[in-house]
Amino acid sequence: MKKTLIAGAALAAMLTGSIAIAQPAGGKMRGPDANQDGVITEAEVRAHARERFAKMDVNNDGKIDKADREARQAERFRKLDTDGNGQISQAEMTAAREAREAKRGERMAKRAEAGKGEPGARQGGKWRGKRAGGGEAMQRGMMRMDTNNDGAISLAEFEAAAVERFKRQDTNNDGQVTKAERNAAREAMKQRWQEKRANPAG
Repeated sequence: MKKTLIAGAALAAMLTGSIAIAQPAGGKMRGPDANQDGVITEAEVRAHARERFAKMDVNNDGKIDKADREARQAERFRKLDTDGNGQISQAEMTAAREAREAKRGERMAKRAEAGKGEPGARQGGKWRGKRAGGGEAMQRGMMRMDTNNDGAISLAEFEAAAVERFKRQDTNNDGQVTKAERNAAREAMKQRWQEKRANPAG
């Protein structure tokens, strides 16, 4: 049977969609909190930024630009195209979705075992881990790091943006961000986003 090709828009959504991230157990924080002591320091933020930059700089040329984005999309396409014929079929798309759902189920089960709520629980009508705005919003946020407007993000720019976020979250200026400060920053961002949605002209 001839394969049914997926429309470009659906494929683009598949390639750029956000990825759910498992939450750590207990009072631990994911991401920069390398020693898992419940607080984040500037040193941890800088180290985490350098690690993330290295992963995103696919061609190792010291910058994140269009070439890296295209390389990541090409790699995702290759993973979806399991038979290597240069096309994504409905069956391949379904298999990839089912694999993601199975992994998400495993993560949610682990969260439930750790006392982090029922598997599949929702917050505010949206699945936990799903970012507002999707891939486009993430891309806009990335390019705001390009402070010299050269179309690429250097390690210095990437690290500076991470430190700037850290300092905004460190509301008492003690050189570390606690879980409470991080949660407060998220809630403030969520509120700003909701206000913007309610009044887009403002």
